[in-house]
Amino acid sequence: MALKVYDKIAHTLRYWLLRQVPTCKQMVSLMSESLDRPLTLGERVKMKLHLWVCIWCVWYLEHLHVLRNTLRMRSAKEALEDESPASPSLSDEARERLKRALRRRDG
Repeated sequence: MALKVYDKIAHTLRYWLLRQVPTCKQMVSLMSESLDRPLTLGERVKMKLHLWVCIWCVWYLEHLHVLRNTLRMRSAKEALEDESPASPSLSDEARERLKRALRRRDG
């Protein structure tokens, strides 16, 4: 019984908050900005309240973090590859010699 009352209160509070907090469209820009700069206290409170009532924005923010982390890892990997010496490659003549040797071995 107590759980049912709690669920009803939580639902009512979320419904009321949904009407009070900024829209998803407004939150998208704030979430993007949160990746670039620290948010003010008011912005953080608005975002936390919105995320408490909107699962779609929670998913969107999670996807933003995944994208950012993936791009950072890729950038770091590319930076390491740029610093390392170029991997040695075979000349055309050496490739042809290898092909002939493999054909002889298989044939």
